[in-house]
This record gives sequence, C-alpha cells and structure tokens, in this order.
Amino acid sequence: MENNYTAYILAGGKSQRMGRDKGLLPLNGKTFVSHICEALKPIVEDNIVIVSANVNYDFLGYSRIEDLIDDKGPVGGIYTALKHSKTKFNFILSVDAPLISTDLLQWLADKHEDSYMMTQVQVGDKASPLIAVYDRSCKIAFGEHMAAKQLKLREVIEDLSHQTLIVPDKWSKQVQNINTPEEYKKIQ
Repeated sequence: MENNYTAYILAGGKSQRMGRDKGLLPLNGKTFVSHICEALKPIVEDNIVIVSANVNYDFLGYSRIEDLIDDKGPVGGIYTALKHSKTKFNFILSVDAPLISTDLLQWLADKHEDSYMMTQVQVGDKASPLIAVYDRSCKIAFGEHMAAKQLKLREVIEDLSHQTLIVPDKWSKQVQNINTPEEYKKIQ
C-alpha cells in the first residue's frame, strides 16, 4: 500500500485562536506534527509532505511545500497537496489532530473504497474532512471551487462522491482538533 499513498499534513493555518503555530506545540516531549508523522510513517514510510510556508517544519526532514495560492484555507491546502501528489490515494490531515494513531489511519485506508473520491471520518455528528483519504483526481473539483471563490470545505466535499466512516469508540478521542489554549491544556 505504501506506494499508493502520500500523506499531506496541512500546517498553513494562521492559528489565530491558539495564538501560535499549533503544529509546533509540544505534547509529551514532541511537537504535534511529530506525533502525526510518527502515526503515518508505518503506513506511508517517508512519503510525507508538510503543506506550510513555515520553514520551522523543516526539522522533520520531510518535504515541505507552500500553498500554490495564498489565503485559501483548507481548500487551498488540499488543492496544493493534490496538485503535488504523484499517488492515486492521499491522506490529508490537519496539523491540529496530534492524538491520531497508526491504527486509526490504517483502518481509514483499509475502509476507503476506490469507488469514492474521498473518505472522511466522523465522531458523533461531526465529520472530519481533514482526517481523510482523497483521490488525486479531486484536485479538479478543488480547483473549480477556488476559481469560483467557494472556499467552504464542506461544500467541496458535497460535490465529491464520498463516504463517511463512523470512528469506533476506542479511537474517538483521537479525532479531536486542538484549536484553543483551553483544548490544548486538556490534552496535556
């Protein structure tokens, strides 16, 4: 499977609610982004790319690319990743989900059906399109939405054939996004 997947970690956000770059926050002696890379590595080996303009991510030793078009949020980040990708399947993960595990990501990859352009996870009533598998061909829809200045990720997803997987309870806490100092404090 390794050769069919590239993993992209979106780390280009402004982190306004947190007040500093979330991906570089420490958690149990490592940065958020390091935890995510460690969860991905058994599945994709070194086929990990950070989508960010911040050179401080270069310490990881993985490729880093900048958004093709600035200030387009997650839609722009995913578009950049899929335009860059050479593999059919691509993990797209937000840098603010540091609790993610290899087991959950492997489960996501195993459950993704080729007939869908995208597979996302869901806990409760909240779908997570930034913990997902995207087919490289999705770049067309993302490009069209950006050209039309439609930057709401959920609207792009609605235009894709997609599946949503309900995360088993044992992994549900891994899907939380850490966006505020209060949320950060809770996981420490």
